[in-house]
Amino acid sequence: MSPAEHPPFLGAWSDPPESEVSSPREPLTRPRIVAAAVRILDRHGIEGLSMRTLAEELHTAATSLYRHVHNKGELLDLTVDALMAEVELPPDGLDWRTSMRAVSMNLRAVLMGHRNAAVLRGTRLAIGPNTLRVMEYVCARLLEAGFSEDEAGAVGATIFNYTIGCVLGEVLPTSELEASGYTWEQFEAEMRIRVSALPMDRYPVMRRMFPMLLGHHHSQPFEYGLDALLDGLEVRRGVEAAGRG
Repeated sequence: MSPAEHPPFLGAWSDPPESEVSSPREPLTRPRIVAAAVRILDRHGIEGLSMRTLAEELHTAATSLYRHVHNKGELLDLTVDALMAEVELPPDGLDWRTSMRAVSMNLRAVLMGHRNAAVLRGTRLAIGPNTLRVMEYVCARLLEAGFSEDEAGAVGATIFNYTIGCVLGEVLPTSELEASGYTWEQFEAEMRIRVSALPMDRYPVMRRMFPMLLGHHHSQPFEYGLDALLDGLEVRRGVEAAGRG
């Protein structure tokens, strides 16, 4: 099988078509297309995004879109990278732990603000210029803190993976509930009733703790886990530094 003309997950790096470069007054541009794609994702999710619905959103013909993006895969890559442009980076001069915590919290805020598009961040391998902007900051701060290049890469990936994984753990079940006509609060109330009816001799701990666990489907457990992760990385940094010394 010959390689695809446009490899998957590299859409954010493909050059703009000639028409977009040479026609600055062209009303339909990649930024407009991507912004419209994000709006559709926010309203209708991945299933609602197609070249047809995108064309309708932009009041144009679907064929016009292909002058700016080669296919839907490239559109998704560009959309994923556009989300990363919204991640606010902390100022220089902070210690590594404070910086990494802020990056993680800011990334979570962006993904939670675009819950449907957040699923793309967990499924697409697209690493475009905006994603590299965040990665550049993260790795530079970690190197300044004394991590080796291998360690900095592992730490950065761990923080990204933790953040995205936690967001998906919140977003996917909530989306499933809402698609069924429930709110999280309604589900929580129903589960409290069911758990309270469990036999105490078989589930003594869950009878006491399950309501508390349900209440942790919010930012509190995310921050608890993030702080625990950063604490552990600080210990490893000291061990690695001692080993190199």
